[in-house]
Amino acid sequence: MKDKYRIKKSIRLKLISTMIGLIIGLLLMLSYIHLSTEKRTLSRELDTLTTLMREKLIERGKMLSDSLARHTENGIASFNLSNVTEIITKAVSEDKELSYAILMDFSRKAYIHTSKRELQQEELVDEAAYFAASQKQATINEYKKDGNTFLEFVVQIYAGTNPWGVLRLGFSLESLNQEIVNMKKKLLKESRRIVVWTIMTSAIFILVGGIIVFIISSRLSKPLISLTKSVRELSSENFSFSEKILVKSEDEVGVLAGAFVEMSKRLEWSYKKLEDYSRTLEQKVEERTIELREANTKLQEQDKVRTDFLSTVSHEIRTPLTLVLGFVRIINTKLENVIFPLINTDDIKADKAVNQIKKNVNIIKLEGDRLTNLINDILDISKMEAGKVDWHMETLSVDKIIRSALEVTNSFVEMYQLEIVEEIESGLPEVVGDNDKLKQVVINLISNAVKFTKEGPIICRVRKMNNEVMISIIDRGIGIAKADQERIFEKFGQVRNKVKDQPKGTGLGLAICEEIVEHHGGRIWVESEEGKGSTFKFTLPCV
Repeated sequence: MKDKYRIKKSIRLKLISTMIGLIIGLLLMLSYIHLSTEKRTLSRELDTLTTLMREKLIERGKMLSDSLARHTENGIASFNLSNVTEIITKAVSEDKELSYAILMDFSRKAYIHTSKRELQQEELVDEAAYFAASQKQATINEYKKDGNTFLEFVVQIYAGTNPWGVLRLGFSLESLNQEIVNMKKKLLKESRRIVVWTIMTSAIFILVGGIIVFIISSRLSKPLISLTKSVRELSSENFSFSEKILVKSEDEVGVLAGAFVEMSKRLEWSYKKLEDYSRTLEQKVEERTIELREANTKLQEQDKVRTDFLSTVSHEIRTPLTLVLGFVRIINTKLENVIFPLINTDDIKADKAVNQIKKNVNIIKLEGDRLTNLINDILDISKMEAGKVDWHMETLSVDKIIRSALEVTNSFVEMYQLEIVEEIESGLPEVVGDNDKLKQVVINLISNAVKFTKEGPIICRVRKMNNEVMISIIDRGIGIAKADQERIFEKFGQVRNKVKDQPKGTGLGLAICEEIVEHHGGRIWVESEEGKGSTFKFTLPCV
């Protein structure tokens, strides 16, 4: 008993874990906010410093390029290019950030090239040279070369009043990028410091909070442990143990203890009553079980009698009915070929009598056929219920079953002036089943669709879905109300049809279809909307 009621998660443990969890969650949230704020501040400072350094570099580059451009123009005007070379070389050597200076004309011929002197008097063909030669005014070009980023100041040089070429001053952004890297390292270092501080603070709060919660939970759990022991004794039907409960506190625990004592007294009284009632109930249940068993046996016998009766009556009726229909067809043939041609149809009474006889004979034929179908359906459903159906299971091709059923129903469809559209997927897998029974299902569904469709095509669609073949018969008929969809597969269940002169059925066709499909391991259902048509679908498992 102790193992069964052993406490796996005590209140003390729950309180400690909850409080520690809250402390950790709160500290993590505050730390995240603080860390995010510091990170955004440092990032803004980094962006501001980067922008200021870049602006300072641009300003200095503009001033230096303007100054050197004036010296260059004066040197060109006085044909003293050596002096210009000396001035530019000196400027490059004194400025650590100034990587190179290039003087070239618009044909990209370099007269001064401080970083690659071997290119002097040569035509420059790099992308930056093409860009600089195409500029008509002072321009700043930022580009990358050999893994370094350069900020190039392009200034136009004039010989007198005519444009002569350009002066290119390239400043390396390596120092600026290095400063950015240093700031990012500083940001990372500051973030790590905050994380370390957060971990230390959290550890202190968790330790202090755990001690406080442990003390509080101990005071709360002591009376609850006593009450738990009483509950265990009560579950062992020891109702006298509750009298030993002593809880002096006036808080929720004290109220709970008092309610428990009162409950144990009521349970003791109820338990005695329940024992008495249980003894009488067992006797009544046994009596009712015997009665139900006898009633079930009688129902099974009555059901067998009903099935045998329907089967016998159907067989007895079908034989004379077949003879009646045969004679009706013979009489109709004789009337049409022998009797009616001899009658003078000019006589109004004689013509009226001939039409009436034709109408009556057709009614006898139609009602006879309907009665024959009803008898056949009753025989089929009776055999299925009795388990006397012979199933000829073999490997079959679904498309052959469908096309065979369409040939059988072709004349029936044409009689209603409708058409059937085939949508049979190629390469369908084979199924195992009874050819005649499956064809009966398709014929039944097509016949129903034809009966309740006035216009529009009836679609016969066959598709492979996962490991099944799904056959769908789609019509644009009157549709089926949602309330009727649940009962159409029941025996003798028919749709409450509101359309006049609509053909009536036996109400067994769909029940037979369901029996056949389920025997083949498939399922059948309907999707319909009143006034918009119906789609009957059934599936067969693939081989």
